[in-house]
Amino acid sequence: MHVPLVALILFAAIYRSSHEEDTVRMLLTAFFSTFIGTLLVLFILNKLLDPIAYTARSLNRYITEKILPELPNHYKDEVGILMRDTGRAVKKLDELVHYLTDYDGLTGLPNRNLFLERFSGALKELSEKESAASLPVLSLEVTRIKEIRFNFGLHTGDLYLRALAQKLEVLLGQDTVIGRTGDGGFSFYPVLPDSKSLVDAEEWAKKIQETASTGIQIQNQTISSETKAGIAVFPFDGKSSDQLLFKSETALNQAKQSGIAKVQSYSSEWKTRMKEKYLMEKDLVQSISKGQLFLNYQPRIDLQTGRTVSAEALVRWQHPDLGIVSPSVFIPIAEESGFVMEIGEFVLEKALEDLSRWRKAKYSPLRISINLSAKQLEDPQIPKKVLRSIDQFGLEVDDLELEITESSLITNMTSAMELLTELHSWGIAISLDDFGTGYSNLAYLSRLPLRTLKIDQSFVKRILLDSNSLAISRTIVALGKSLGLRITAEGVETEEQLRKVRDLGCDEVQGFYFSRPISFENLIEFANQ
Repeated sequence: MHVPLVALILFAAIYRSSHEEDTVRMLLTAFFSTFIGTLLVLFILNKLLDPIAYTARSLNRYITEKILPELPNHYKDEVGILMRDTGRAVKKLDELVHYLTDYDGLTGLPNRNLFLERFSGALKELSEKESAASLPVLSLEVTRIKEIRFNFGLHTGDLYLRALAQKLEVLLGQDTVIGRTGDGGFSFYPVLPDSKSLVDAEEWAKKIQETASTGIQIQNQTISSETKAGIAVFPFDGKSSDQLLFKSETALNQAKQSGIAKVQSYSSEWKTRMKEKYLMEKDLVQSISKGQLFLNYQPRIDLQTGRTVSAEALVRWQHPDLGIVSPSVFIPIAEESGFVMEIGEFVLEKALEDLSRWRKAKYSPLRISINLSAKQLEDPQIPKKVLRSIDQFGLEVDDLELEITESSLITNMTSAMELLTELHSWGIAISLDDFGTGYSNLAYLSRLPLRTLKIDQSFVKRILLDSNSLAISRTIVALGKSLGLRITAEGVETEEQLRKVRDLGCDEVQGFYFSRPISFENLIEFANQ
């Protein structure tokens, strides 16, 4: 654009006119013409690029402020087509983003955030009406979804949840808002508030819970699972959506822990218990450093020799105010908080320290049995920690047996199998505790590197009274023997039970008939009397 102007300047410099005024006039004319031309070109370029610049600004506002672009559609050329297609693409993308953000990908139901948003809107409308109506919210959970996935596979578990969601949608129709608010959890509230009593809300909740508990046909097999439900009611239990959903889930936890209730309403008593649980958790974290944890041992007797061949280490907690706290109380708290890892390491160290004293005193051979929690089975460092502790106290791998339960394998079967295989390769004995009470899978049982199978005490206690318990016990013994395993019967309390488990072919027994859990000093006396 500026080449003619430069040429004129060079021409004027080389061939100077005798009339300087003509030269100046010529140069000014050239400058002015170039300036005008430049402005015209810039104006035209600006007009041509304006749609693209506008599109860029609109897209930037969408990225930074989430404002959908309103692109003009009056342009008829290629730029106009590009703008129109860009606007449509962004709107489609925005719809997809909102769907992924607000809806559950498996069931298509509103997710937790969208459910709370809608529930909050319903509460706001109800509050503005200033009526006496109440509005319940229900939290429901498939309590055995992990077992379904474990027994039938992850894909089948997902198909079950999807089918359950569809079943509930058909049942409730447009009268209830449903959301998936947890892995195996759903939440509900009715579209129309109920001005009746809480009893009506509980009947509504029971209807949903009973429907969710019935079997569902998945890939030519009927799958059913227990469900529990908790309910909270506006305005009695709270006035915000967050608060009410939290309380309905608290009531759900209460129903799960009660073991009896299928639908539980929120209660202030449960809130008090939750607070007590929190305070107990704080005390538990300090229990090791304050020397409040200790071990008792329950002997295992060989039925052929009558000698004590093993002892199961059982942790106990001497609380300064509450006294002896049952493991059934503090172990679940430890598992939820993650402190069970520290407790597991304490039990391992203390039990091996006691066994080291036993070996130095040259008592008869004894193996110590230690329970591994589900959390420990998820820790890839556990094998190294066990071997390091064995070396630290100068013991042999044959001196230690590790016990696992069926339920502890459910969370992550693959990693647990790898961990147990590594421990077994070092020569450490593995026993499966509480066999027959969980969701037994013969395929995994044949692959587990086990040495011992333990019949749960619930079967032993009823072995003389219940033909089913006897049949199950006999099957467990036959199964274990076919796999080359030793069989231990737990919970033997009477001589009649002892004779029966001996007749079935059990190798070892433990229970109150021989000894309750006792201190290490008493174990020495018991085993060497």
